[in-house]
Amino acid sequence: MVYYAGWEFMESRYPRFDDVDKREKLEDYLSEDWAPEPRGRKQASETGFLGILKRDKLDSLLLHPWLVSILVGVVISVIISIVALMLRKPQQVEITPEERAQQEVLGAAKSLEAQESKFLEYVTRNDYSPGVVTNPGLLQAAILEGATRYRNRVIQNQNNPQSPSYNLHEEIINNGSEIEALKRINLGASVKEAELRYIDPATNTWTVVPLDSAELVASGLVKLNIITNSRNGINQKFELITIAQNSRKALDEIKSLRLTSLRSKGLAPIADELDKIDWFGNKAKPQEAEISNYGKLDEQPNLPPEPKPSIPKRKE
Repeated sequence: MVYYAGWEFMESRYPRFDDVDKREKLEDYLSEDWAPEPRGRKQASETGFLGILKRDKLDSLLLHPWLVSILVGVVISVIISIVALMLRKPQQVEITPEERAQQEVLGAAKSLEAQESKFLEYVTRNDYSPGVVTNPGLLQAAILEGATRYRNRVIQNQNNPQSPSYNLHEEIINNGSEIEALKRINLGASVKEAELRYIDPATNTWTVVPLDSAELVASGLVKLNIITNSRNGINQKFELITIAQNSRKALDEIKSLRLTSLRSKGLAPIADELDKIDWFGNKAKPQEAEISNYGKLDEQPNLPPEPKPSIPKRKE
């Protein structure tokens, strides 16, 4: 009786399903939230943009505030990008022939000035590394070569009985050489001039070149530099031919820029005339000019007698 009573209670609460009408009423009675999903969870309703696409129609979708704000933002970004590109684009300004010629002159002058500064640095560069020098300029290389030769001459004179420096200490000899160097500086400072005499290899004749007082001072300073470097006891050899060739090569670069600068200024005839002269004083076409070496004086036969220097008479 208890079981029957319980069955009657359940049957009275949940009708039997063999009756179609009763089953439909049961489906209406059971809400969607109450009925579990087969996997044990509710099926979440789609939200967001996909939900809008599924629920709304096209006309209502186009009027959706969220989508309209996105489209407006994209349009504004595109307009800003186009304006920025137009502002960044360089505007081509037409220049007159006079302005173009002026720009060529200024450009050539600037290139020439930069090359001349590079040449001065190459000439006056000094490597102050202790011991052996590895990166000297042209002038320092010549001075170090001169110091090596000067030291060798001092040793030869010390061992030569016919020399006034025979058996003298090297510092006594150096002191005498410094006095001679200071004489050049003092003469130049007194506005005295000197003469440089050499045999021109092109003509095989003696050539006398006057030295300005400032050049005379410079030669005295170079001599003092040679003597000072001879005291370090390091013999370094630098080929003088290589120094001469490097000097001509550096001057070739400067001369090329100088010719360009002259032509930009309308001085083409002067540039053409300079272009025909090589660094040995010969007039020839550039392609015909070759680098040659002067050679030693003792290798040149039949040298003319050395001219005597002209000594000006003193006024009484």
